[in-house]
Amino acid sequence: MAEIKIEKKKPVWPWILAILVILGIIAYFIYENPDRDHLTDDFDDDTTNEQVMESESRPLDTVGTRKDYQVGSSYDQYAAFEGSIRDSTRIALDSSYTKKAYYNLSKAVAKKAEENNVDNSQALTDLQNFSMLITKVSSPLSSSENAKNFKTASDKVAKVLEDIQVKSYPQLQSQIADLKQVTSKMDGSISMDKQQANITQFLQKSRDVLKAMNN
Repeated sequence: MAEIKIEKKKPVWPWILAILVILGIIAYFIYENPDRDHLTDDFDDDTTNEQVMESESRPLDTVGTRKDYQVGSSYDQYAAFEGSIRDSTRIALDSSYTKKAYYNLSKAVAKKAEENNVDNSQALTDLQNFSMLITKVSSPLSSSENAKNFKTASDKVAKVLEDIQVKSYPQLQSQIADLKQVTSKMDGSISMDKQQANITQFLQKSRDVLKAMNN
């Protein structure tokens, strides 16, 4: 009597695994956002700078909300600035990170001055034209030229914030005084990395003043 050979079935799990892998790859390409670009540390392209800052000018969850919030408002600019100083360990040490923080701060202050109809001044004009206020950062922040640039920017920020406060926010007089005191301690002849504490404090106090003005 002839034997009937029974052929064993091949396992199907390799095929299932292969299908799952293929589906995973398809899902990745479908749901991956091609427009989600990571920020680079290159701030030499002015056009790129504007696009980066505008894309980040959106309210942040940790900042709070306002009923009268509008895209492009001073609160919008403040939110971008608040988000750009979260990592205090990089302030005054990372050139691109620090320049981005000052860019956002300048735009937020200039926008607040515009909303409060503050009289034009050289300080305000300089904040509105940030690229003319601070030269392109291509060397370490320890250089005296960069220290001088950021000292000048800090002085102008403090001046315009004081102008806004005098016109519209009398209750913030003491906060402005504190900000000016911190600014006076910054030295344009000393390398940035050696005065990190003062620069960080200046940016944080500027944030607090802007927050109070936007509440």
